[in-house]
Amino acid sequence: METHPATAAMHHWIAGAATGDWSRLIDMLDPAVTFHVPVEGFAGVRHGPADAVRFFDWLTANLRADLVVHSTLTGERGVAFEVQVTGTMRGEPFTQRLCLVFELRAGRVTAFREYLAWPGGLR
Repeated sequence: METHPATAAMHHWIAGAATGDWSRLIDMLDPAVTFHVPVEGFAGVRHGPADAVRFFDWLTANLRADLVVHSTLTGERGVAFEVQVTGTMRGEPFTQRLCLVFELRAGRVTAFREYLAWPGGLR
């Protein structure tokens, strides 16, 4: 059975957060990818793989975390994953919940968005 591309993207996100290696997720990005993440320095809707790589480089420098998917929601335009995150951000321990949404076309990530349930995490 073939893995849905959104599930593959989520697996690559989990691996990137744990190891700092985002290359497999980056390889899935459409040349016209857009994204929105609640991270300082990346306000608003961002465009293109180069900007996404800059974001993933920021994560590599600042984040190491284990992600556990608790729910998966599918819709006409995308797939959302509710995730528990436990790890370190800028060297400080944190835990939080977030929702990652992937939109795909022909197996490529055309858009991704991140929504935080607990901005700043829980202490």
